Amino acid sequence: MYSQSSLFEDETKNSNIETGDEDSTEEISALPDGYRSILLGMEFSEVKDLLLREARFDFRGDPDVSIQTNGNQSLISSSGRAFIDQGFFQFNENLLYLIILQMDRERMDFYSLQKTLTKKYGQPAELSPEGLFWKNEKMQLSLEYPLTIKYLDLEVFNSFIEEDIRLKSFQEISHSEFLKDF
Repeated sequence: MYSQSSLFEDETKNSNIETGDEDSTEEISALPDGYRSILLGMEFSEVKDLLLREARFDFRGDPDVSIQTNGNQSLISSSGRAFIDQGFFQFNENLLYLIILQMDRERMDFYSLQKTLTKKYGQPAELSPEGLFWKNEKMQLSLEYPLTIKYLDLEVFNSFIEEDIRLKSFQEISHSEFLKDF
């Protein structure tokens, strides 16, 4: 029995995901560092200033900014224009590490985005029930169901995972040490 990802690999050996240009000789592009002029790793104030001038968002400044009280993390949320319904820009220690673009499902469809991303960046590195994922050593670009694009800084994300593992290990040690009290 095939898993969904191995079935996908078998299918892509025989026929690529349709891009609409089977005879195209275009080169595969490197994954982008962000969306348009907004790049992962930028400072909070720089992203805020860019959003004020960005035509794809209806960002009006501070009223659209919400700060999370979760340690060193903050979030900018903005309504989009045209094909983007909503944009979220997540920061850790004042640096952008996650961009989430929720698309307007009345104006955009999954297949068009899939076709465009595959044509530009090649076959996805991973296919799952959540969506399609393109990765390099620095970042991940994903097209997720129902219709969301995400740009993720993998170094920051992996540091969260490592911190979570350290915290769980500490909690387990504390639990064991507590039980020794009896």
